[in-house]
Amino acid sequence: MAADIRDAIIAELTDMVEALIVNAHEVEVLHEKHLAVEVENTERRMLLEQSRRQKVLGAKLKTLGDTIADVQPRINQVIQQQRRDDGRTSENPASLELIMKSFTAMTQQVADLSERVQTSIEGPARPLASEALETWTDVRRKTKVNPKKITTDYNRITDFIAFAGDKPLDKYTFLEFQRWSNLLARVPKHMSVVPHLKGRTHQQAADQNDRLKIPRPTMTTKTIETNYFSPLKHFFRQMAAEHRFQSPFGDADVRMDGRSSVKRRPFKVEQLNIWFAHAAQEGRADMMWLPLLGAITGARIAELIFLQGRDIYQMENPFTGAKYWIIDLRFELIAEDGGFEERKTKTPTSKRIIALHEIFTEVGFIDYAKSRRDADWLFPASFYHGKERVADPPRAASKRMNRMLKDVGIHKPMERVFHSTRHTAKDIMRLARVDDRTNDLQTGHAFKTVSRGYGAKDLEELPTEIEVLTALPLPEGLDLGPYLDQKGRRKSRQG
Repeated sequence: MAADIRDAIIAELTDMVEALIVNAHEVEVLHEKHLAVEVENTERRMLLEQSRRQKVLGAKLKTLGDTIADVQPRINQVIQQQRRDDGRTSENPASLELIMKSFTAMTQQVADLSERVQTSIEGPARPLASEALETWTDVRRKTKVNPKKITTDYNRITDFIAFAGDKPLDKYTFLEFQRWSNLLARVPKHMSVVPHLKGRTHQQAADQNDRLKIPRPTMTTKTIETNYFSPLKHFFRQMAAEHRFQSPFGDADVRMDGRSSVKRRPFKVEQLNIWFAHAAQEGRADMMWLPLLGAITGARIAELIFLQGRDIYQMENPFTGAKYWIIDLRFELIAEDGGFEERKTKTPTSKRIIALHEIFTEVGFIDYAKSRRDADWLFPASFYHGKERVADPPRAASKRMNRMLKDVGIHKPMERVFHSTRHTAKDIMRLARVDDRTNDLQTGHAFKTVSRGYGAKDLEELPTEIEVLTALPLPEGLDLGPYLDQKGRRKSRQG
């Protein structure tokens, strides 16, 4: 009697199932060992090696799955043939139906194991970058992070997502960030306020700028790093910790080839004399006083623009009885409805006391400040352009100051602008041998060393230092005669 072909197929399938069971067991053992390695050793070298081995396991499982997929039709064919020839009985005692059940169970076992290995390699599915950004931003809004910074960071991260695509957080690669940096190095600075670039993508703005005969200046390395990559790194590192994946910024540094930053320079004494002679003749309070306030106190223009009458008052040294005038930026602003609103400052150290040099009494600024009521802006004209209220008073004031510097011939783009007065004030204090820590307290700079962080946190706790600042010697040759002359004219008109 000829051997039944089905018996040979059954024998072959039986051997194959046994081999698959052995292989699956080996894979399971290897997988458990790798899980143990993950628990016992979290160093990157071992994790990378584990990942490599797990990928090998994944490949083996795929081979098993493919083999099962190939054999399955053959089993079905034999079963169907047996059902057609139900009159014949196989001499092989093994049941095809039993083998089929075993095979099906093995298929599920391999599939489950494959899924576990894949999850071990890649981890669970991570959210899209846009979804994670919304969640991250919502959480940050409940912290003390400056709301303006939160919005700016959100916009800069959104810019990257628009460039690289909205993908699961763990699917971004290092080179995508490098390409983003390469593009930003070609993007014109201030592209959002350039009329013909408004509404354009960064790629479009860069391409258009490249086609110009005289391209606009591009972003500096500092701008790219601070405004674009700092929030990106912060976001991805925190999301990597939250969703358990390796941050793309973990192993390599993105190269940034933007334009070199122009270093701001302090004003020379002769330049200040030209500027002050012009400013003292101005009829508007902001145009008259901002140059002098900036150069001697080192206050930022945004801090000065939002001064109200109650922010300037007299303090007394409890030890000596000496009195001096100060600017106080530590408290909320008085709102138009009589309530209070947050005073927006650049950094936490910006909320401070600023000592006013005694020269401000001599030139008449203190008299002017005392004439303003508590809720009055010191420089109300700064909030309007004609009858229209300006959207960003400090920015508008900065433009006016820089136009004045151009008018008197001492402006130099990026290098000598109103913000240079902070450099001037720092130098004035250094020349007067003012302690570095007191210098930083006056200008609102963060302490650069741990040791400077110890001690008093604002000048109110250092009345003797305030006295030093109010009487420090001004640079030799500095001419404040134009301000003094104007004070005399005001008094004569009042008389």
